[in-house]
Amino acid sequence: MSPRETIHKVRSVRLVPPDDPAYLAAMGEQALAHRRFGPKEEQTATYHVSGRVEMAVRGWLGLRVPLLDERIIAADVLFRDERSYVPLFVELDAVQGSDGIPARVFEVKFTSNAAALRRGFAQLGRARRLLESRYDRVDAAVVLVQADRGPAPLDDPRLEGVVEIGPDQIGDPALPGRSLLRLDAAELSPFLDPDDLVLLVTAQDESDANVVARQERSAAIGRGEELPARERHVRQGATLSFGDEPEPGRDELADSPFAALRALRTDGVSGGAHD
Repeated sequence: MSPRETIHKVRSVRLVPPDDPAYLAAMGEQALAHRRFGPKEEQTATYHVSGRVEMAVRGWLGLRVPLLDERIIAADVLFRDERSYVPLFVELDAVQGSDGIPARVFEVKFTSNAAALRRGFAQLGRARRLLESRYDRVDAAVVLVQADRGPAPLDDPRLEGVVEIGPDQIGDPALPGRSLLRLDAAELSPFLDPDDLVLLVTAQDESDANVVARQERSAAIGRGEELPARERHVRQGATLSFGDEPEPGRDELADSPFAALRALRTDGVSGGAHD
């Protein structure tokens, strides 16, 4: 089902762990369905380290707030103009709560791109709407781990209204509607292996280069220059899941959490916080 289809009704909303058999089966079916998408290209350090960053953020959060093992939203949904319900799974990066009841959801973004932050808030908004159809108020926050070494990408006008919070606020009873917690990569070093730290430095180098390239493209556009088409990097087993609609002009298969999960499963890591 395309995430662009409008959900008309939702029932049986619940949280399940990442090893839930139905979730793994659905993930496997999605991966198989997209094996036809051409040759696979070598992935970047940023892509590979993103899952480790997500795990490190969960470790950091787990020392400060109680996290649930269940962080996959499972539901039966009825799409508009359809006659039968179908299962839907939404992966969350971390869920704060107790006794199986969610109180706050987190979306981790390892990025230098404001567009990724906008997607993060959109993903959290959809997740909250699903969860609040069953549970009481559920807070949300985006956790930004800066991928490059420059300033945070918060000057985008579409991020207006975002409220930055500090680490000491993460356990507050209530958070602002669009809360953003910035964590420096150095704060996560206790939760990363030495090899991951080396990969993180390589990823930062990549992100620095990407930021410079974006700035150069913007400057060229401002001068009215014609730009060559950018290369597309197809990610292994990429698929879409609810809440990950691509922005106009983006590769629809580039940012799926299913893709990150499948690519990292052989390393014992699930999820991903890439752009």
